[in-house]
Amino acid sequence: MPRRILREAWSARAKLFATILLAFAGALLVVAQAFLMADIIARAFLGGADLPRLLRPLELLVAVSLARAVVSYLREEAATAFSARVREDLRGRLFGRILGLGPVGAGGERSGELIATVLDGVEGLDAYLAHYLPQTALAALIPAVVLVAVLAQSRVAGLVLLATAGLLPYFMILLGRAAQRRTQRQWRLLQTLSGHFLDVVRGLPTLQLFGRSHRQVEIIRRVSAEHREATLDTLKIAFLSAFALEMLASLSMALVAVAISLGLLGGTLHFAQGLGILILVPEFYLPLRGLGSDFHAGMSGAVAAERIFALLDAPGTAAPHATRRLEQPAPLEIRLQGVTCRYPGRPRPALAGVDLTWRPGETLAIVGPSGAGKSTLLRLLLGFIEPESGSVSVDGVPIGELDLDWWRRQIAYVPQSPTIFPGSVLANITLGRPDAPFADVSRAAATARAHDFISALPQGYATVIGEGGRSLSQGERQRIALARALLRRAPLLLLDEPTANLDAESDAAISAAIADVAQGMRALIVAHRLSTAERASRIAVLAAGSVAEAGSPAELRRSGLIYPGLSRSYRQWTEVG
Repeated sequence: MPRRILREAWSARAKLFATILLAFAGALLVVAQAFLMADIIARAFLGGADLPRLLRPLELLVAVSLARAVVSYLREEAATAFSARVREDLRGRLFGRILGLGPVGAGGERSGELIATVLDGVEGLDAYLAHYLPQTALAALIPAVVLVAVLAQSRVAGLVLLATAGLLPYFMILLGRAAQRRTQRQWRLLQTLSGHFLDVVRGLPTLQLFGRSHRQVEIIRRVSAEHREATLDTLKIAFLSAFALEMLASLSMALVAVAISLGLLGGTLHFAQGLGILILVPEFYLPLRGLGSDFHAGMSGAVAAERIFALLDAPGTAAPHATRRLEQPAPLEIRLQGVTCRYPGRPRPALAGVDLTWRPGETLAIVGPSGAGKSTLLRLLLGFIEPESGSVSVDGVPIGELDLDWWRRQIAYVPQSPTIFPGSVLANITLGRPDAPFADVSRAAATARAHDFISALPQGYATVIGEGGRSLSQGERQRIALARALLRRAPLLLLDEPTANLDAESDAAISAAIADVAQGMRALIVAHRLSTAERASRIAVLAAGSVAEAGSPAELRRSGLIYPGLSRSYRQWTEVG
């Protein structure tokens, strides 16, 4: 039994203990029911008792049977509630951990595998928590109670039960090891299939454009066939183990029946005692056989738990959580002093000794070639990574000392490829501020140059758009994301290449929107296009992880300096660009 799962289950220990206590109560009721039934049969057929004399024992038997049914129902409910509580807590922590890892820590993970782990993996634990774990308690309590009751009536029958009971776990261990290896292979293939399938769906237009979609269909067909074969192998082991346990339990019950017959013939047992033992014997083996069945049902969840715990234990890259908040969130002067950042496994630093100040009321544009460190700078400001050396401070307070949740609420961030969720346009814009009045929503959309095309949609702001905004163009998705950021009214606005991959019309609309935004709020813009960078009040040029030049567009145009990593000065870049 994986110890880590038990430690996780400790959070819902009250429900677990309730399940165990109900299982113990059910075991006592099983013994009482068996001997009551045997006593009634013996009185009726051997003692010749009539119905009035049997009425009281029959009423007691009905009461015990009803109590057993109620206890069994409550035990199932407690087990289900226990499983739901543990899975809810585990899924919440897993979501929080993935979000806490940020784009750097989770950058090496495939989205499909993460989705399979969070959804199928956590749900797979239900069979383990709701069935296998309570069945373990039943397999320990009911046979123990039945064994004590049988030993009190017949030592020979009790010794037979004790000897045969040890064989069942032995066979379960042998078969369980084989099943575990096959279940691990099945789960790995499921993760591979999920991740690859999601990647193919996302890149299907590109694959069709280059005529490679048929090749991916063959790969999915091959992995699906491997997953099907692994599933069938696992089922073979499950059916084989069920057959072996049933056969062993049947042989054991036959031996007990022989011992009871010898006791009846020898006069050491009364009929009621022997019949009571014979009724109890199936109840003795039933939890052990059920444990074997539930073991295979819960094995996939136990295997998935390995991946879940690996994600929970993954080393984080986000700054440590602190509780400090600034009383005056504005104007928020942000300063980088001697900042050096290095990603694991990369010899060259992404940022090397960067000194940069983002002053209040200033629109700052960060430009430079790919790999210059622009994305790393944004990750620093968002608190996803910490500098190897140097400091990033807000009004003199290092970001690492700030409450990250509070700090990120001061930032509105628009990535290069914004996420558009299934739902209405209105729901997408109000994602960060659900209670915003419609007047504020339309004002933000108008500023982002999105109001006109939204109004032209079939149902305006109530128009439902598909996942990823497939019915919209890239420029329209970008403007919706900008409207979403403006509606939050955060003191700081971070724009990551907002005009990349856009046509000229969309570029002009986004650039005009950014110009309007720059007059009312502070913005930091990572830009590749001159039309975007030229609208900033100050420009910092990054090259090879360092600030090569910084100043207003006019100052940089006059300087004519050559900065490292680029073949021409800012002035030449503007002339060519």
